[in-house]
Amino acid sequence: MLEPWRLTYGRLIDARTGEPFDDAMAVYCPSPRTYTGEDVLELHCHGAPIVVEQVVAGAVACGARTAEPGEFSRRAVLNGKMDLLQAEAVADLIDARVTAGARTAWEQLQGALSLRLAGLRGSLLGVLADIEANVDFSDDELPTEDFGRRVDTIAAAQVEIGGLLGGFVAARRVRMGVRVVFTGLPNAGKSSLINRLLGFGRMIVSEEPGTTRDVVEECIDLGGMAFIVADTAGLRESGSSTETEAVARACATLKEADVVVMVADSSVPNESASLVDLGLVPGPERVPLVVVFNKSDLPCSLTKADSEKLAGRARRHLWASAATGDGCEALATVLREIGAEITADTEPVGISRVRHQEALRRALESLLAASTLAADATAPELVAMELRQALREIESLTEPLDNEEVLDRIFREFCIGK
Repeated sequence: MLEPWRLTYGRLIDARTGEPFDDAMAVYCPSPRTYTGEDVLELHCHGAPIVVEQVVAGAVACGARTAEPGEFSRRAVLNGKMDLLQAEAVADLIDARVTAGARTAWEQLQGALSLRLAGLRGSLLGVLADIEANVDFSDDELPTEDFGRRVDTIAAAQVEIGGLLGGFVAARRVRMGVRVVFTGLPNAGKSSLINRLLGFGRMIVSEEPGTTRDVVEECIDLGGMAFIVADTAGLRESGSSTETEAVARACATLKEADVVVMVADSSVPNESASLVDLGLVPGPERVPLVVVFNKSDLPCSLTKADSEKLAGRARRHLWASAATGDGCEALATVLREIGAEITADTEPVGISRVRHQEALRRALESLLAASTLAADATAPELVAMELRQALREIESLTEPLDNEEVLDRIFREFCIGK
């Protein structure tokens, strides 16, 4: 029998053949002080894929089965070791690509968001208890100041939820990355500039215009913040059905951008005017626009008026050369600055999943209805009904649900096992 919490050295034997295949350490972790709250046996073997495969195959041969996606975290939730928000934070921490996303996931895993929602729930429960007590003892007149306190508490909860909802987009950008879409006319050097930013040749580069035929995305870490950089097809009319489809996809991607980088070839006359006159430059009022006049290593063919026509539309503009690397660090700096600007509204402890957003929107709707009903103090039962609905929505963010379909939807996004 293994002694709990002590590593024990031993040899792994293939249950099917009786042959040894690795030296390993085993540790028995009894419940409830485990990740799932259940008894756990850990095997620490060498990490070669063939060794791990033999361990798994041997365990299955002895009656075990492989875990479903997120099954350990799901069991931890059902056994009360963590709540749903913390379980989702585990997945976010595993998937985090940069420091900012990992830090946000860690704070949520430690219960920061859960505690904030618990405080919100507690204040609303207090109001609900007061209202229900008043309904039960309706012969006793409610003090005016108590009624005013209830209304103020509901209003404060609306502000709290409104703040979380208002920070959703910024928090989601921190978790998933700021979307930066590179666009421009064919052969302007979009792919080459992106390769410079990435530090390796991820994007296909060719002298032939129209090489990029689909949207290609890559994640890059700039100052601890994730940026999802998208390379798109050059914008032009074409007789090719394939290129026409590529341009259509590029335009669709532009609509999803947080930042647009418009690349213009400074060695081509009237390049800037063509971009503006053809209506290819997105309005700066929708998303920040950065203009890069590429190929600064070649003789410039743009007139001052031509370049100003495009630069005047941009939040920032700069000159660069993908061939030599000049200006590429400046471009990275501009992206970092804009990224920090558009994520500045991120709540210290915010929501970043659509599930959270939808539940809090429904809770806010119920609280708004409760406020309206409470204004004349004539229908306390209806106020209580709306408060109970708001509380159910808030509780659904953290507590295990009876609906298996909802739990399946949450945990199927996890990696296998964890």
